[in-house]
Parts: sequence; C-alpha cells; structure tokens
Amino acid sequence: MPTVVISTKDVASLGMAKFLREKYFKETEKSFGDFPVYRYGNAELIVIDTLHIHAQWLEEAYPSDLYIFASKHRAEKHVKTLSVHTTGNYGDALFGGYARTLSKAPALHMLSALKALKEERDRRGLPYDVTYEVTHHGPTFNTPTMFVEVGSTEEEWRDEEALKAAAEAIVKALEPYKAEKVAIGVGAGHYAPDFTRLALEENVAFGHMAPKYVADLLDVPMLDQMLKKTVPGPSHIKIASLPGSVKKMVKDWAANRGLELL
Repeated sequence: MPTVVISTKDVASLGMAKFLREKYFKETEKSFGDFPVYRYGNAELIVIDTLHIHAQWLEEAYPSDLYIFASKHRAEKHVKTLSVHTTGNYGDALFGGYARTLSKAPALHMLSALKALKEERDRRGLPYDVTYEVTHHGPTFNTPTMFVEVGSTEEEWRDEEALKAAAEAIVKALEPYKAEKVAIGVGAGHYAPDFTRLALEENVAFGHMAPKYVADLLDVPMLDQMLKKTVPGPSHIKIASLPGSVKKMVKDWAANRGLELL
C-alpha cells in the first residue's frame, strides 16, 4: 500500500495536500498521531509533525510498500523547479538519514512522477524546470522512497498552479511507468540534465543518481548500493561528467556487474 506523506512543517507540502484531499483522497475513520488518515484507491495519505528529512522513525511507525513525500525544494538560486528524487547520503548525514547509506529507489514510480510533472507543466503553461535531482538527504529507508518537490523559494511554495501540478504527479506516481530501460546514473550536476533528458525522451527510468560533486566518495561498495537499492534492478548505466580516474573505475565496475552503457 503506497503512502503519501505530508508535513505540517512544510508549506508546499500542505499546499499539495489541500489539492490531493479536494480531488482524490477522502478522510477515513483511521488516524495516525493527531491527524486523520486519508485514502484514495489502495493508497493512504498521512500527516506528520516532523520535517520530512528527519522522519527516520516513520518506516517503523507506519510501514508501507512505497513512500511518496510531498515537499518543498530549497535552493540558493531562484530557479523555479518541479523535481523528483530518491533519498540517501553518499557521505555524512548532514540532512537526515544515515551516513553512506541509500534508500531503495522506486525507479518506475519516479519516472511516472517526472513524466506527469512535465505534462502538467506544459498543460498549465508554467515557467518551471522539470527535472530529476540526484540522490540526497534523508530519511533513509529500506522501503522504496521518493520525493516530489516544488521549488525553490517561498514564492513557488505558495504557487497554486505549481502545487496542483505536483499533486497530480503524486497521484500518477502511485502507479509504475512502463519504462524501456531501468538505469542508474553517475556524474554531472545536482539536477541531472542528462538523466532527465533520457527519462523524458527515451523512457529510461533512473533510480539512484550520483552527482560529480560526490565523485571522491564513490567506491565499489557505494556503487553496489546504488545498483542493489534501485528497484527494479537496473540493466543500464549512464556515466556523465566525472574525473578521469573515477570514470574508469565506474566503467570497470559497470562492466563487471553486466550493466550496459547508455
């Protein structure tokens, strides 16, 4: 049973929840903490009083088959974004989760969300970038986990059309997309333009993605985590911009694991 997670500490999350409840999710007699539980089909929507990134306790307190966190995205640059990513830390756990530990990444559900964000963005004529983000921050779960976000400032977090677009993408993400290929990605920037393009144009579903800025943290155990914790199991890898020695190591590792290069 998928679970959509709303945080009272997140204005964008509350905005998405408003539209999800108006159009899809209906209140049940069930409660979680101080809040009612809402239901749509086989999915539930719950509300927590914790910032999403610090909800490490949730997996034990409210078990699920898939967690979809409705969240704001914050960035120093004022870039309007509608984004999707999974969670985990390649290095220290500075923003929740556990150090050098990745969640399970639901590649097909993430692609459903990304495709829906683009469709809604285009339909509504929104001046927003639609993009994957690389794997980052907490919580770190053994259950497939993903974030659907609106960013990057207070202005966007209260933009009703952007919030509606994200809410629709969350509903679409409840079902997996029938992808041509499942892959992991290594290299490039935080917003993963190469991986996003392949997803939108060639129906490649990406699970874990590691940016160039964590290149010095990538080793065989971490790459193995990216592979084993992407579901379903990847058959391909896209290697973007990386330092030469790291790129060779990743290529050799991929060959040893039987991954085809994109």
